Amino acid sequence: MIVSREEELASLHAFIGEEPGGAAALVLEGEAGIGKSTLWLAGVEQARERGLRVLWSRPAEAERGLAYVGLGDLFEDVLDDVLPALPAPRRRALEVALLLEEAGDSLDPRAVGMAVRTALQLLAEDRPVLVAIDDLQWFDASSAGALAFALRRRGSSHVLLMLARRLADRAPPSGLEQALGAERVQRLPVGPLSVGALHRFLRDRLGRPFARQTLLRIHERSGGNPFFALELARILDADIGPVQPLPVPESLEELVRARISGLPASTREALVLASALGATSESLLQRAGVAADALDPAVVAQVIERENGTIRFTHPLLSSVLYQDLGDERRNVHARIAGIVEDPLLRARHLALSTETPDADVAAVLDALNDKATQELDWKHSIVDLMKLLSLDSSLAARKELAKELHCGGDTGDSAKMNVWLHKQIMVNLAANGGKLPDELKNLT
Repeated sequence: MIVSREEELASLHAFIGEEPGGAAALVLEGEAGIGKSTLWLAGVEQARERGLRVLWSRPAEAERGLAYVGLGDLFEDVLDDVLPALPAPRRRALEVALLLEEAGDSLDPRAVGMAVRTALQLLAEDRPVLVAIDDLQWFDASSAGALAFALRRRGSSHVLLMLARRLADRAPPSGLEQALGAERVQRLPVGPLSVGALHRFLRDRLGRPFARQTLLRIHERSGGNPFFALELARILDADIGPVQPLPVPESLEELVRARISGLPASTREALVLASALGATSESLLQRAGVAADALDPAVVAQVIERENGTIRFTHPLLSSVLYQDLGDERRNVHARIAGIVEDPLLRARHLALSTETPDADVAAVLDALNDKATQELDWKHSIVDLMKLLSLDSSLAARKELAKELHCGGDTGDSAKMNVWLHKQIMVNLAANGGKLPDELKNLT
């Protein structure tokens, strides 16, 4: 239930029912915890009820350095409709960007942008399309660039854009907003709740009322920010006196840290891994040695929620604080993740993030691993040796399975050709995802 957001909901509903030629984008703006994501989700649900085709993405902070991961989110559920209808060059560009097809030469961002433009036009032929992105500040730059390119050239297609972004001081409009032009963008500031609305919100969420004097102090300290107020109210005793000082950290981030610190150590360790992984599954965390019941306290504390085996933080700020607080330990966490993920591209990516430099030298990382190996492995030319170096099963059956997962269109019965294809695919996509590699490895023939 959404409390006291009638005006904001009315604006959302009006925007989603907008006729072609009206506002093309609605931007929900506000501070962390103010309720942008709640309204964004309501907008997504409203669009689906009205029959719009919804393409959506909810990026996590740990994923913002991965190339085209946002496009993968947006088109995940419509690829079967889009890919067969795209002209061959644009289909190939989109397939390469989404790691569905072998990359040849370096990927041209313009080709990806043209593919996205055509895909949006095709999807909008039979019904309006809503592109919905939550936490825009974490949407990866490559996806944003391709989508902005497409929006600048959208023509008469009925494509709407709904964004939720954290408001920063003097932050300029995003590239997506600039692509549409100021006259086509409607801004919807999400402000604080009133004292009465905050009371209803806290009573609904925590199942208990608060004395008016206590409520007034919660409202004053939180500035009417519902997430801040909820986190604050959680730590207050039910019988706190109306004039008793509130045991309040100085900021919302400190309050979140205090809440997480109250969880068992094994739970906090599992949450750290989840924050570095972005979207993750319980099975993957179990491979990292996380006990099956380690996350139960976090579910009870409403830090995370489970759905069909996947794990998601109940609020992005919880994940963000965990990830930011890792500091130098972040490299060790990514190294640990690299040891458990099975996808070689994802494994190499986390290996790169485990190095000291943000623009990771993948070749140097792999060379360093090779120096520690019990035998010298020719990872620069052999997929078998590369998989061994990454501690992956390098058997023929495993390589065939990997080729199938990467959508190899060739004959996997020819193991020599398949091996060359697999090695080239991994090298090129490592480079596309931000890893530094020598040119001779990016342009293998």
